[in-house]
Amino acid sequence: LNVIFEYSAISRGTYKLIKISQKSISSTTKQKGKPDTHTCNKDDWQKLIKAFKTFDVKNISNLKAPSEKRFFDGAAIANLKITFNGEAYESQSFDHGNPPKEIAPLVKEILSISENIE
Repeated sequence: LNVIFEYSAISRGTYKLIKISQKSISSTTKQKGKPDTHTCNKDDWQKLIKAFKTFDVKNISNLKAPSEKRFFDGAAIANLKITFNGEAYESQSFDHGNPPKEIAPLVKEILSISENIE
């Protein structure tokens, strides 16, 4: 499957950018910082694809955020961008830690994988 997942969470004190492809995982915690890059293992990739297949990627921009803490600095502003077969699909902004339920399993998997890389 030709797909790349990009997750970002940004606020005054937080910067997180995670990019995962079938071959690699890169994560950056500083704006303009050098990304930490590792190989994406097969098990992690399978978990991502499984979560990816639970929703229609073409509909991602229509998903509504369940909370609005990001509007008053109560949460970092998060975004999910998925490049699938050369087409980019982007979610609306949502609160980091509270994605729309349709993409929640995928976001949880992305965050989990990025935290567990060595």
